[in-house]
Amino acid sequence: MSLLRKCIKWAIISLFTAWTLFPLYWLVITSLKTNPEVLTDPPTFVPLHPTFSSYRYVIANFGVYFLNSTIVSVGSTILSLLIGVPAAYSLARFRFTKRFRTAVSFTVLSIRMMLPIVFIVPMFQIYQNVGLYNTKIGLVLAYSLVDMPFVVWMMRSYLAEIPESLDEAAMVDGCGRVRTMLRVVLPLAAPGLATTAVMTMIFTWNDLVFGLFLTANSSAETLPVSIIGFLSQYQTYWSQMAASGVLAIMPMIIFLLFVQRYLVRGLTAGAVK
Repeated sequence: MSLLRKCIKWAIISLFTAWTLFPLYWLVITSLKTNPEVLTDPPTFVPLHPTFSSYRYVIANFGVYFLNSTIVSVGSTILSLLIGVPAAYSLARFRFTKRFRTAVSFTVLSIRMMLPIVFIVPMFQIYQNVGLYNTKIGLVLAYSLVDMPFVVWMMRSYLAEIPESLDEAAMVDGCGRVRTMLRVVLPLAAPGLATTAVMTMIFTWNDLVFGLFLTANSSAETLPVSIIGFLSQYQTYWSQMAASGVLAIMPMIIFLLFVQRYLVRGLTAGAVK
C-alpha cells in the first residue's frame, strides 16, 4: 500500500505540474513558430521550422517598453515602501483606540481590494488637467495608489511580530522613533520587507489597466500595453506576441531566482510565535 500511495502521489503531482506548465510551454513554442504555422489545424506541439525572428523583432523594437516598465515598477515600489512602511509601523506600535485601528485597517484593505479600473475615470480627468497624462511619473503615482495599501497591510503584520521591548530599549539608549524604526525594527523585518517589495514589483510589472488608459505612446507605455499592439484590425501577430510574453516574464523569473531565499523567509515569518 505504501508503494501504491507513493505512485498515486507522484501521479497527482505530475499531472498538476503538467497542467500548470503547459500554458508556458505553449507560449514558448508559439514564439518559435511562424505566424502561418501558429494557425495550422491540427496544431503542432513542436515547431516544424523553429525560428527566432520574432525575438529579434521584439528585441529590436520594444526595448523602450522594457525600460518604461522597469522605471515604473521600481519607482512605484520605492515610493510605496517609503510611505507605506512608516504607516505600517505607526499602526503596529502607536496606542490607537481599537475602533480607530479597525477603521484604518479596513479602509486600507478596502482600497487594495478595489479593482484598478475603478480609479481610471477620475485619474484620467485629473491627469489631463495637471499634465501627468502619458508620463512615467504619472504611472508611478497611479500604481502607488494601489500598491501602498498592500505594503501597509503586509508590513503591519510583520512589524507586529517584533517585540516592542526592543523599541523601548533603543529609545532608552537615546534613539528617537524614526531612528529606532530604521536601525532596530526594519533590519529584523528584512525578510518581510523583501517579500513585500518583490510582490509589489511583480504586481506593477504585470498590470495592464493603468498603462493602457493613462498613456498614449511609447514615451510612457509599459510592456503589457505594447503586447496589445500585435492585435490589429486585420491580423493578429501571434508569434511576435508570444515572444513578447516570454521576454516579459523572463526579468521577473531571474529576479525571483535571486531573491527566493528572502521571499520564502518572508512568507513564513510569523507563522510560529
